[in-house]
Amino acid sequence: MPIFENGKIKTYYELHGSGPALLMIAGMASDSKSWQFILNDLAKHHRVIIFDNRGCGRTLTDGRAFDLKELASDAVALLEFLRYEKIHVVGHSMGGMIAQEMVLAYPEKIDRLVLASSSPHFPDKAKGILDDLYNQWFSGCDMADWFKILFQWLFTKEALNNKNFMNAAIIFALNYPYPQTIEGFREQKDAIEKFDASSRIRKIMHSCLILSGNEDILIPSRESELLLGTGGKTEFKIIEGAAHSIHAEKPEAFAEAVLEFLAS
Repeated sequence: MPIFENGKIKTYYELHGSGPALLMIAGMASDSKSWQFILNDLAKHHRVIIFDNRGCGRTLTDGRAFDLKELASDAVALLEFLRYEKIHVVGHSMGGMIAQEMVLAYPEKIDRLVLASSSPHFPDKAKGILDDLYNQWFSGCDMADWFKILFQWLFTKEALNNKNFMNAAIIFALNYPYPQTIEGFREQKDAIEKFDASSRIRKIMHSCLILSGNEDILIPSRESELLLGTGGKTEFKIIEGAAHSIHAEKPEAFAEAVLEFLAS
């Protein structure tokens, strides 16, 4: 099991495929497994690096609070350990926010940037949703019911009405061998709620693709459009028939958009 030890933090990571290096940064409460729907397509063209953020999957925390700047430093430390000097980065949701902190602090290490279902700040409504999810978990909510509530914010109505899809998603979540702990959820929640790069994104001079699902109610397209304020060349693309988890519901469209942008 590949583990990078960086002080007290032990980061789990995987390498797939060959070609130009591509770092994938997962969103809150998601780990490297969340990229399973598009990993093979991307790995046909790129050396794909996936990993578990601090507080999720197989990367545990050291018990103290952290912010997204520290998670960006974790990602950069992993790249330096793997001896990658310059890479493309794809970040989903919180992962897109980590990617923003990464490119602001280490611009020389980033080539092209893809920010999916993300924003330069976390909307107040979304903060309330996360607080409610944490409180329900803390109060002892049945985890099958908890995941049903979570999925309401991640998937389209079509997916939610698909019993086979929902049953499979809940069974997978309940039986996943590396579940997030409630402490990890709280630590990531607190970190994302403190994030705000609104006044800094104009300093991002990199080519950037912004992806948003047309049915995203957690971080709606109008919030993702704020990323058009970067100083670099930006492209904005709406993925039809997708909500927050674009790469899970529309993996072909997601992978096609990313590969086309990185190759252009």
